[in-house]
Amino acid sequence: MAVSYHSFSVKKTLKELGTSKKGLTEAEAKLRMEKYGPNELEHGKKLSPLIIFLLQFKSIMVYMLLFAVVVSYLLGEYIDSAVIVAILIINAVLGFFQEYKAEKAMEALMSLAAPHAVVLRDDKERDIYSRELVKGDIVILNVGDRVPANIRLIESIGLKVDQSHLTGESVSVEKETGAQPGDAGIADRKNIVYMASIITYGKGIGVVTATGMETEIGQIAKNVQEQERETTPLQREISILGRWLAFIVVSLVVILFFIGIIFQHDVVEMFMTSVSLAVSAVPEGLPAVITVTLAIGMQRMAKKNAVVRKLSAVQTLGGVTVICSDKTGTLTKNEMTVTKIFDGTKEYEVTGSGYEDKGDFLLNNKKINPENLKLLLKVSALCNNAYLSKEDKCCSVVGDPTEGSLLVLASKAGINYLDLKDKYKYLSEISFDSKRKRMSVIVRKDGEKFLNTKGAPDVVLELCSKIIISGKVVELTPAKKVEILKKNEEFAANALRVLAMAYKPLPEKTSKYDEKLENDLIFLGLTGMIDPPRPEVRSAINLCRQAGIRVIMLTGDHITTAKAIGKSIGLFNEDKDIALTSKEVDKMSDADFSKAVNNVVIFARISPENKFKIVKELKNKGEIVAVTGDGVNDAPALKSAHIGIAMGITGTDVSKEASEMVLTDDNFTTIVSAVREGRGIFDNIKKFVKFLLASNADTILEVTAAVMLRWPIPFLPVHILWMNLVTDGLPALALSMDPPADNVMQRKPRNPKYSLVKEVAVFILFAGLIDAVASLILYFLSLSAEGFFITSATDALSKARTMAISSAIFYELFFVFNCRDDDKGVWSRSFKENFLSNKFLTLGVAGSLIMQLLFIYNPFFNTIFRTTPLALWELGLVFLFATPGLFLLPRWFHIDLNKKSKIKSS
Repeated sequence: MAVSYHSFSVKKTLKELGTSKKGLTEAEAKLRMEKYGPNELEHGKKLSPLIIFLLQFKSIMVYMLLFAVVVSYLLGEYIDSAVIVAILIINAVLGFFQEYKAEKAMEALMSLAAPHAVVLRDDKERDIYSRELVKGDIVILNVGDRVPANIRLIESIGLKVDQSHLTGESVSVEKETGAQPGDAGIADRKNIVYMASIITYGKGIGVVTATGMETEIGQIAKNVQEQERETTPLQREISILGRWLAFIVVSLVVILFFIGIIFQHDVVEMFMTSVSLAVSAVPEGLPAVITVTLAIGMQRMAKKNAVVRKLSAVQTLGGVTVICSDKTGTLTKNEMTVTKIFDGTKEYEVTGSGYEDKGDFLLNNKKINPENLKLLLKVSALCNNAYLSKEDKCCSVVGDPTEGSLLVLASKAGINYLDLKDKYKYLSEISFDSKRKRMSVIVRKDGEKFLNTKGAPDVVLELCSKIIISGKVVELTPAKKVEILKKNEEFAANALRVLAMAYKPLPEKTSKYDEKLENDLIFLGLTGMIDPPRPEVRSAINLCRQAGIRVIMLTGDHITTAKAIGKSIGLFNEDKDIALTSKEVDKMSDADFSKAVNNVVIFARISPENKFKIVKELKNKGEIVAVTGDGVNDAPALKSAHIGIAMGITGTDVSKEASEMVLTDDNFTTIVSAVREGRGIFDNIKKFVKFLLASNADTILEVTAAVMLRWPIPFLPVHILWMNLVTDGLPALALSMDPPADNVMQRKPRNPKYSLVKEVAVFILFAGLIDAVASLILYFLSLSAEGFFITSATDALSKARTMAISSAIFYELFFVFNCRDDDKGVWSRSFKENFLSNKFLTLGVAGSLIMQLLFIYNPFFNTIFRTTPLALWELGLVFLFATPGLFLLPRWFHIDLNKKSKIKSS
């Protein structure tokens, strides 16, 4: 059972851990290391490159192709066997490199654990690797440090900590040393700093109470690793397709064999034909084309700042029906920004967003020179312990984000805080704490001393007796105080965090710097700040609405702030939308919660348990759920969602390991771009499934009909392989290169119960039937014209087979262009849409046409495939019988069996 160190006094905590304020001895630390082990998280079991490669073969489609390899080899078709093996290896290599590359990208993003820690050992400060920390170590914490383990504070000087990775709170939390109630929750244990939190303000000293997997982070990591990952919709769909094809193949071998026997064909010939046809029924190009399609999608997404870890997850994105998004850093910039100033008489607006020092000061919507605000801006920069860091033109704050926003504010007015601190010599600081709710800094310039104060408006106002109005210092009347407090309430109602600024000159002889100086201050004004929404998020949410995707905000922040951001991005409407807090969720019965999940737009102050519960309920309702998260507390929800999306910049190791996708820019808009790409990928998969299976259906129907009509079989086994190579190769692969359709985000998401097989089955049958009928008619005419039915001439059969094969192939090469769109055929699209929008398809078809002409006219090919060159008029006849492929539109035979089952597709 975990010890509640937060409820112990400092003295009792040190006694329980067998340590003192002087720290452990090196000898004792070594013993404890042997007992407890290193301070590090155990990552999930890593797959070796060999296992990642072998997993590419784990598919029923691949098993069927391996069966085809064995059968082809036993029948002496060594070329067939070699080609299929080559295809399988290429497919596995493609899949392996994409997933291995994604894992390497993930490793580069992993950077959670603090690499070093400053400890007291033998009463001396030492800098050690954080993995060497043990229970009982005394650790010194300063601004900017990442907390290396769970630590019970024994000293705190104005300490503030960002623990949002664990609790979801967007504002730094004040810490103290006093004992806390035994039943205090994680977020309310003010004397504990947790592993991976960041020190944003002040200083602290504490004793290590838990390391590695014993910390809260470690426990969550363990729970996540124990969760089983569900199969993706694409994996299930391919599995269904594979079983469907397996059933057809087995049935085909048996039925065709017995039909041949009934119609008195040679037994050996019928066995070989049946098995060869069964092999041809397996679209050997399908696994490779799917892999290539998903790999292309991965690369496209990576260019748009989304690293997808698993190939199969790429397509799942296209089926997402609900996106559960964090607020801080995803919908917002996670960069506090001052947007309002009130100087006691006038309200100013400040433009610009985040930590960029670009922005204007507006009064009544008119740009002004902020000269009369310069004193307020100087005080906000001087009464400040943060600093700005610039790297690659990007600015970040080291220290408290609130203080950082004040530095940026001053910079917008042309005040360089570094120059300012050079001019004003720092003398002393009266630190902030939770009781005082303010801080003051004493500085000196040119022999004059000044006290600069910032803090909670009500607290600072009580210390003020004067105010500057129109450049003059005048008395601060009670009526003016009421007016200022009303403005403070107005700012707060709009989810702004408000700070008041004040100052006063000090006598030159002042030498004692303490709280007694904080009186008779001159009020300078209020600043209102907020973490602003990302400017592009509003349009992304509108796009989600058009696409039928519901967006839900999940935040640990206050409901007022959540609603304000929700309104500003077009997510929340006070009149019709619902927002709930975690307390309201916790009070609900399961039935009430199930109903609420259907309509709630914002969940505020939620716990990790709430988040997991919400995701689980949405999944129970049949939604395909994508969830964003950056903290360790988000990991269970990320793992349980269909698509877990971690943040690449602010995300922890645990959240990244639990995810399928990582956003390298932490931007909500990137998710929407990935969904668009995912939908386009599913469309492409549907296109080539229709094309490949229709092509194979044509071969099966044609041979079956010839057997029943007692005609010579139109295709030899080697011909079937050739047809699959020419049509299943380049053209099918090129379909995977099609960009997403313009209207792809105007469609509703497909139903999670939707079946691709059911949608395309009828069309595949009709498309294959038309091709088979056209080829058979041409085959019959050729046999008749050459007198085969009278003399059984071998040359006549060779020519007829050449014409039938060529007709079927040309039909499919024409037909591939009509597989690109269910509604618009070749004749409805412009030349650019047909041939330039996907140059790979145009080149693929051209390459296949050239290959087929070589098949007809090249002597070497004639010998291998036992074909005969055609006269020009015969070639023209072949093209004529192939032209139905130019007119056949999917919607003409689009009988969706999903709708028969009352399941709608997108």
